[in-house]
Amino acid sequence: MGRHERISTDLPDYMVSELRSAVESGEFASTDEAVRDALTHWLGARAMGALTADELRAGLQREIEGPGREADVVFDRLEAMCRGRIEAGERKA
Repeated sequence: MGRHERISTDLPDYMVSELRSAVESGEFASTDEAVRDALTHWLGARAMGALTADELRAGLQREIEGPGREADVVFDRLEAMCRGRIEAGERKA
């Protein structure tokens, strides 16, 4: 992983409540993880917004024609991720 930098910001109460709720429910292991996930989605959306319609069509076609992924591999990864989040939540309790 690359260099990290701590950034502080003020958030409205409803956002703080949503962040804490997501962590308490086990959706995320920490508020840091939740914020990183939100920023990752935002950055992805920004990058997608820069694509033209033709570029989007070509990308979709590549995915359709691509090799795909084994369902068992995908589910194993999801189960491991969920298990890790649940265990992290149990350690905090």
